[in-house]
Amino acid sequence: MVGLDTGFFIGLMKSESNPIAFWASLAESDTLPVVSVMTLGELLYIAFRIGQPGRGKKLVDSIDKSARVMPVDRPIIEKAASLKAGRGIPYIDSIILATFMLAGCKEIHTTDRSHFAEIKNKGISFVFY
Repeated sequence: MVGLDTGFFIGLMKSESNPIAFWASLAESDTLPVVSVMTLGELLYIAFRIGQPGRGKKLVDSIDKSARVMPVDRPIIEKAASLKAGRGIPYIDSIILATFMLAGCKEIHTTDRSHFAEIKNKGISFVFY
């Protein structure tokens, strides 16, 4: 299973070639990526901040149709708290990472090297853009 972090979608919005190529490969495969509902909120916020709320809504609608969007529940919050403890990971990023871990993601695509590089989990690999 593949997890897509907020930064991955920001790369799509910026028309970066690597995220675009990976997104196209997912569309051609049977792989349904996992996305945290927190990512949808972050993308909508960013779109409002840059004055393009319509573009943000269109992207979020597309993600909702093309991915397994995971809600935040108590097991995710508990895992997120343990990930944040003792690390410099922002809480929203710890929620997103906990979502991927509990969903069984083996590969996570992100631009957040500074937040995720210190996570050492033998079952998860990170693809940094």
